[in-house]
Amino acid sequence: MTQRHDQLSSTTVSTPATPTTLQQIENTLPSAFDQTDIKNTLTQTALKPEQLTHIPNYATIPSSTKRIKPLNNFLGQDRAKASVEAGIALPYSGYNIFAVGTAGLGKKTMIKRLLQQHAKTMSTPDDWVYVNNFKHARQPIALRFPASQGAKFQALLHQTWKTIVKQLERRFSAETYHNRIENIRQITGNEQQLALGELTKEGEKLDLKLINHNDEHIFVPIHVVDNQVLELSQDDLNALDSKQRAEISANIRYMDKKLDRLGLQLGDLEDDARDQVSELNRDIAKQVVIPRIELIRNKFEAIEGLEQYLKLYAADIIDNVETILDQEGDEFSPALFNHVPSRYQANVVVSHKLNSGAPVIFDDFPTHYNLLGHVEQLTQNGTITTDFTLIRPGALHQANGGFLILEAEHLLEQPYAWQGLKRALKSGQLKLSSLEHMLTLTGSISIEPAPIPLDIKVVLLAEPEVYYEILELEPELGSVFKIRADFTDTLQRNDDNEQAYMQLIADYVQQDKLLPFDRSALAALLTDSSRQAEDQSSLSLHALTLGDLIRESHHHAAQMEQKLVTSHHINTALKHRQYRLGYLRELYWQDLSRGTQLIETKGHRLGQINALSVIQYADVEFGLPSRLTASVYQGGGDILDIERSVELGGSLHAKGVLLMSSFLKAHFGREQILHFSAALAFEQSYGQVDGDSATVAELSALISAISQIPIDQSWAITGSMNQLGQVQPIGGVNAKIEGFFDACKLQGFTGKQGVIIPRQNMQHLMLRQDVIESVETGQFHIHAIDTIDQALEILMARPVGTLDKKGRYSKNSIYAAVMAQLEYWQALEDGIEIEEKPKKKKKKKAKDAKKKAVKDEVDSNETDTALTHKNT
Repeated sequence: MTQRHDQLSSTTVSTPATPTTLQQIENTLPSAFDQTDIKNTLTQTALKPEQLTHIPNYATIPSSTKRIKPLNNFLGQDRAKASVEAGIALPYSGYNIFAVGTAGLGKKTMIKRLLQQHAKTMSTPDDWVYVNNFKHARQPIALRFPASQGAKFQALLHQTWKTIVKQLERRFSAETYHNRIENIRQITGNEQQLALGELTKEGEKLDLKLINHNDEHIFVPIHVVDNQVLELSQDDLNALDSKQRAEISANIRYMDKKLDRLGLQLGDLEDDARDQVSELNRDIAKQVVIPRIELIRNKFEAIEGLEQYLKLYAADIIDNVETILDQEGDEFSPALFNHVPSRYQANVVVSHKLNSGAPVIFDDFPTHYNLLGHVEQLTQNGTITTDFTLIRPGALHQANGGFLILEAEHLLEQPYAWQGLKRALKSGQLKLSSLEHMLTLTGSISIEPAPIPLDIKVVLLAEPEVYYEILELEPELGSVFKIRADFTDTLQRNDDNEQAYMQLIADYVQQDKLLPFDRSALAALLTDSSRQAEDQSSLSLHALTLGDLIRESHHHAAQMEQKLVTSHHINTALKHRQYRLGYLRELYWQDLSRGTQLIETKGHRLGQINALSVIQYADVEFGLPSRLTASVYQGGGDILDIERSVELGGSLHAKGVLLMSSFLKAHFGREQILHFSAALAFEQSYGQVDGDSATVAELSALISAISQIPIDQSWAITGSMNQLGQVQPIGGVNAKIEGFFDACKLQGFTGKQGVIIPRQNMQHLMLRQDVIESVETGQFHIHAIDTIDQALEILMARPVGTLDKKGRYSKNSIYAAVMAQLEYWQALEDGIEIEEKPKKKKKKKAKDAKKKAVKDEVDSNETDTALTHKNT
């Protein structure tokens, strides 16, 4: 509907025209380019083609990457570099580093390179070896050796064992050894026979004979018959009188007691013999073992705890020499894949090459085990066992004395990994603990290895969202990671930085052995970098994106059998990438081309405007026009945000609606209450809407609905605003402009279509070449505004109006129409009776005046239906 906008008296108001008249007017309204009274606004806001991008200075670009020296420094990350160096230099507890920056900046590569440079100048850390604790087997001993000495000690210890075993086998198989053993046995046997002989003689005196019955010595009664000594049979015993039998029984008991005492004596003789053999074996073992152990001790002097360990090592071999030679006992069984018993092995958990500097380790899977180490277990005869040879080091062991790099997000994904890392850093030692025992998942036997001192710098890598999440949930983060290294996304674009950026490009070319890039290719890469940064005065530092584009461009040039990579290959790579990632965008544009998504790029509509939005999904981003509508009706002054009401609108979007409401009250509600209500909606929007970049579009649609002045659908607009009507910058300006440009291209260019953006966003313009060419030919237009007034004048093709001395806006202006409608609603609220004037015949002069008035109204795209009303 259109509305007459004459200034109203206290007794007259205007009423809307009929829908038929409105449709006719909307189809005949001119564009802003046809109106002379807003020419100044168009001139002041129009942007030239050269303002839509950063044009490279080819004079400063080398002819090829062949002429560019490699970059030997970090580009644009001076602050982050200083932070990392501070963390390295401060030798105090807690000065670990948290590197924060968006993905793709090359944080890991840059930090790793920086750490490696420092690590080369640092001393090589010591080796660590776990050995058996012969006193407490469940508490293995940790020995510290100079770099590269741990493996040598292990090899020497194992070789010593083999040598000892061979020498023992030779000594114990020698004839002299067996002769000495036989001599001990003979002496013992003779003493035993002598004792038995004396006891036998004593028994014979009592008519008792010592015999061996069932492996036992017993005395039996005897008698002499025909000079022959015979054992008494049972019949013989029965033939004796009771006195004789009692005497024989008493003699047997007497001799049995003496036999028992003799048995003890014989046992003592055997024990003495065994002791003599054992002592002989120990003497021989000492002669073999002690010299070999002395060689180890002499070779590894000043190793804390080694001398005591070697003493216990030698004593254990000497004490168990018989068992060792007999290969008896489970605890002396050979270790897996090794014939050295596990108790005599050495387990090297950390080993370094001599003069190799400090280690720099990156662990991409930091589980509790991988980070802190663990103890493996074996199943033997159905029983789970373990020992110190099954201790496995973690990343902290390997990086001890140097640097460890971890992805914070990966660390947090692993149960108990963060807690374990924090505990190790705060305690300053590496203590192996079984995760199963911590969770009480098993009762199997375990060991408690001696802790190892921890001297390390840990670097965590994270995106800002992850860092702030950890900071919020982990109050102790600041005490463990005292250094934060912030990586920036962009670099200021000047001559020096452009040269450094091209050196970075040359780095990629040389490292990957790619074709040289010519001047046009370098210029195209600089342009794309600024486009990625969305800033004419900046270059993107996303190394991953740059590296991928360089390699893909080389690939296309190589396929074409070219010797140089040119801008054509850069553009080809970009088009291929856009096609690969364009499936989602294509679905949206299919809806637009089929008319499913309702967008108009020509004509005029009341309360309807083309807002601009950006679709972001993973690594895909593209702009789309969105139809935004506003409806108004008499009410209590509230503005309904439909998106917010159905929980599709975010808090920032709601803030924009409140700012718009504040603007309306400040401009039109100073002398009257705004007796209207309104509703705003993004049509065909079914996802989350947030941000305040549509505030200018929403206010424009609302003013159109109030004033009954249609909006030219040839325009799309984006921008935030404040309560004073000043337009503020928004994000994604390039994608938004290109989205509406593509929509206009799809529906057909008229030469009067364009986009209105905040003036502050001019510096962010890095538009596609086809958009720039269309602006240059006048086919498409881009205007940068400072205030909402400029936007309204372009959208509605008439001035917003100025206030006169009476506080009235100029005739036929946008704000005059707004005030007229507000006064009409005020009259309705006040209960004024509205009546039409009866039609009367007028004089020719009056008719001529009326014709002129009608002509003026047609020129201003309005209908004039004046109604007169009396005061109630």
